Amino acid sequence: MKNGKVFIWMQLLGFDKDLEDCGAKQFIEKTGFVPDGVCALMCHPDFFHQHRGMDQEYVLSPDNCSYNGAPCNLERERQAWTNYDLRNLAKNLKANGTEIYASIFGSNLNNQFHQEWHNEHPEILRHESFKADLEQCNPHFILKRFADGTYYEDFFIEKVCQTLVDYDIKGIHLADAFCPANAGMMNTIDFSTDFVGQFLDYTGIKLPENIAATMGRDDYESEKSRSEWIYNNKRAEWIEFNAWRWEMFFTKLCSRLHAIDKEVMALAMYCTDPFETLYCIGIDLKRIVRAGVDYITANILPSSCYMMTMTDRDYYFNRYMAIAPLTAAHIDKGHLVSMLALQDSTEEWSAMHDLPCLHQKDMYTMMAYQVYDKDGSYRSLDGYFLCLGDGISKEDWSWERERLEIALSADVENCISPAMFWSRYAFDAMLEEYINTRRWTPHKLFYELANHGAHCAAVVKSDGLDNYSGTLVVPNFDMLSEEEQKAIANYERGSVFCTAKPGFDTCEYNIKADIIFSDKFSNYPLTAFAFNCSVSNETRSDIEKLLSVDDNTTNLEGDVRFVEEPTYTCNDTLTFAKVTKGFTSAMALLLNEINNSPFEINKQNIVLKLKNGAYRIYLFNELLVKYRRAFVISKEEIKDVKIISKYPVLPPRFIDKTNSAVHHFYTNEKKIKKSFEIKMQPGGVTIVDVYL
Repeated sequence: MKNGKVFIWMQLLGFDKDLEDCGAKQFIEKTGFVPDGVCALMCHPDFFHQHRGMDQEYVLSPDNCSYNGAPCNLERERQAWTNYDLRNLAKNLKANGTEIYASIFGSNLNNQFHQEWHNEHPEILRHESFKADLEQCNPHFILKRFADGTYYEDFFIEKVCQTLVDYDIKGIHLADAFCPANAGMMNTIDFSTDFVGQFLDYTGIKLPENIAATMGRDDYESEKSRSEWIYNNKRAEWIEFNAWRWEMFFTKLCSRLHAIDKEVMALAMYCTDPFETLYCIGIDLKRIVRAGVDYITANILPSSCYMMTMTDRDYYFNRYMAIAPLTAAHIDKGHLVSMLALQDSTEEWSAMHDLPCLHQKDMYTMMAYQVYDKDGSYRSLDGYFLCLGDGISKEDWSWERERLEIALSADVENCISPAMFWSRYAFDAMLEEYINTRRWTPHKLFYELANHGAHCAAVVKSDGLDNYSGTLVVPNFDMLSEEEQKAIANYERGSVFCTAKPGFDTCEYNIKADIIFSDKFSNYPLTAFAFNCSVSNETRSDIEKLLSVDDNTTNLEGDVRFVEEPTYTCNDTLTFAKVTKGFTSAMALLLNEINNSPFEINKQNIVLKLKNGAYRIYLFNELLVKYRRAFVISKEEIKDVKIISKYPVLPPRFIDKTNSAVHHFYTNEKKIKKSFEIKMQPGGVTIVDVYL
């Protein structure tokens, strides 16, 4: 792909070990393009633990030959791959222009397919303090120590180096249950004697006598008492310790692998934005990228997560999409690719076949978001990490490839939709602030505005403010550095919309707000204000009406440090102070009014200005089972509209106003065209380029 990287995550089921080249050429011919890497899902970490070298040929475990030892995919039954077969595959993929990575989970399959390495070292399995049965199939926790006090990570890194060199594999990919070590919260994992001991050594914290007495005992009650005291009394220190340990692990791993010309990929998140990743999982993505991680393979997967039946999930499209620009702004440029869910024969779902409209919406939208830094602007995501790529026919690959090329085609000059300001200073301050107030994070503001019809299309880093012109959204103005506050207050290249703490006074910052309001039904009333803008009397009246209604959601009571928290990151991850729907609707209404767009659009949208002069418009249909029509009004005459997405087929209808009638007739009689109507798939997105 000429405009972005594409990695393919797949089982060995996608290749054929009985062919001379193990099916490498056949696979490349089927995809129709040469991927930047093929990430072989070896699944079980015993692929590394039990690697025996290359002196003799031996058969790999079934749970290396397919995900969790699955018997087949749509192409073939599971084959008994040997170490020599895999080395041959790596050699032939390289001969065809790509390289192979080895991907592992933190799998513990209870010896179903082989005698697992952890039987000899159960001390490195993770402990979950909410589980009374510590003998359950807990995954590996790579930050722990062996019984003799040596670090598991040191042993693991040596095995990784040996294995990658022996197979001539390009790198490693650490995924589910390995990194992140959990998909839960910092209040439950891992409070074993070993890991708490590491925490105490790092921080110098002394446990109360009764809690200290539990050290050395790793039964349910002992670990639960440690987790409750640490999380309730030293939460920020516990999270910071975890972030430091992950940074130290990746510093070791990346240093060793880079020295032998190998790469490191890591999931390192779990459907979480940078703050959620830190607070819930204990990983600071910026720190591990600076430690040397080559790629974060973000799992921005709204459709596949929604369609799975293991939990009753809502369709968190906007929440998941907001992960892309915020993560890109948080980490250094050039290290972020996103998973795109194709299908998975082991988990038995197919976004391509069963939810194709949502699948296209995912792939198109995630590549729309931009980041502004000191050097200019760039796309948030460097490319895709397709999952999973085995069992897909040549015809389906052709369908997919055509749409991937569309998604990667935008050459953006500027964002017409608003952009959100990103502050590393505020991010660092958010941990203590969130613990003590539960105020909205930038991610929460980003996706809630989108849920209510006001989409941001970019993130502006503090060092990139001079390169941006347009409407600016500034979350938590009071948490910015003094220098950032002055820069925002002096910003003159567009309207500015801000949120701030309760009782915030704009006059203290020499800001003359054109409108300011608070959420009067919350016991932590968020403040919103805007300046450099004009707000109509009609909008002011509508805002007052929205603010006058309590949606009867519950306020957090008492000390918010101790409120109950979710335990799984694919659903609602964080608990927030009350913000009424009316207040959120008022913010979205105001933002849409003050954004200086050349278009008025009656459906949710993102608008970008391309370098060729066209305006690329993404039109979203939030109804999952109904077609809808979007109506676009331009302030200037429209010269042409080109459909970029594969739907719809017919050209837009240039009409003066929309109505309930379905128009199937087309005419070019209108000499001046300023408005058009176009159709959208159920739950999908229609992309058009408009030339004025």
